[in-house]
Amino acid sequence: RASRYTSYISVFVCVCMLAFTTALHAFATPSRLGPRPAAPCVQNVAALPIQHCVAPVLQLASDSILTAQMRREMASEPRLADFAVTGGPQFVRHTAEDDPTKPLLLYLPGIELSGYSLHRQLPGLAEDFCVRWLAVPPDDRSSFEALREAVTREVEAEEGRPIYLLGESFGGVLALSVAQGADGKPPSSLAGVALVNPATSIGRSWPAQLPRLLDAVAALPPNLSDAAYFALATPIFAAISGDPRQLGARRGDEALPPPLRLPVLLARLAQQMPEMGALPNALPLPALAHRLSLLLHAAAHVQEAPLERLRLPVHVFASSEDRVLPSTDEARRLRRRLPNCRTSPLPESGHVPLLEARVDLARSLRDVGFTGRTPLGSKPKDYVADFAPPSAEEILNATQR
Repeated sequence: RASRYTSYISVFVCVCMLAFTTALHAFATPSRLGPRPAAPCVQNVAALPIQHCVAPVLQLASDSILTAQMRREMASEPRLADFAVTGGPQFVRHTAEDDPTKPLLLYLPGIELSGYSLHRQLPGLAEDFCVRWLAVPPDDRSSFEALREAVTREVEAEEGRPIYLLGESFGGVLALSVAQGADGKPPSSLAGVALVNPATSIGRSWPAQLPRLLDAVAALPPNLSDAAYFALATPIFAAISGDPRQLGARRGDEALPPPLRLPVLLARLAQQMPEMGALPNALPLPALAHRLSLLLHAAAHVQEAPLERLRLPVHVFASSEDRVLPSTDEARRLRRRLPNCRTSPLPESGHVPLLEARVDLARSLRDVGFTGRTPLGSKPKDYVADFAPPSAEEILNATQR
């Protein structure tokens, strides 16, 4: 833990030093930055783009270091705005045409309800699945029951091939709710559920206290309310995102020359700063308050539901450094309650591990044999052929019962 905090400080110091030295150079040659933005008035502080502050300074410093190919790769990375939709809740296809020979993976995202958090995992997942994700516009006020029905309809419309749900945080609660079914039975085509830091434990975490704060912010005058929400939400979203080294890294960075790794990391972090500033706009105060209320009630309902009756294969991936939810403890609790559940730790990962370079979800699903598992009772048990030694995580779960 100490080494991780030391790395945070090192990255911060490097950013500050690089920003300071480049700022001095920028004032000497102002034409490279273009006209400076006018000082904002107080009522427009929430709309001030972060890229006018730090990102262009770091970008100038990296211009002389990064190759043209690196710049093209960074420029081609998806933005949060690329995943915005209009209308009502809908499923977005990763590719225009599905391969009917592959199973279907439906991604149910976190509280922002977009596919952005999955985009770095899509190339690997697309090798094994046809991937779609649930997307909901920020101005949509659908109930949790309406979201569950939308997912259920998508599952039932795909008869004839196995369908898997991948639920992250908010989506983990939604996935378990769909798997239980309105009548206590899962949809017939549903073959399994994978959960990543499911928010079933939100009642035992600090976000359960947010509604009072959000109500207080909403009670402020409109312009001041927007500014206060932006000032609160941006650092919170940045803090819960996890290790900045992992957010800025990419698989294959090990092939870069060592002197080039830190500048590339800083350049990527600079590029992602506007995305942090875009989160409060993608998830404005009314949308966050509405979805948080849905989540708190739905999670409480799932906690009280008879999970012991769910026979589908369930696999829970839990981050060890989740600053939002007690994900490791919740994975153990779900493992005890769900009869066909297994767990896997995500060491050193934060609340949004699918954006981290260290996490390869497609490989993890293959390693645990996720698609090869079957519901309990679907075939006679062969106690010899089906025997598998307990994992270290399962032994730990058993000792803590």
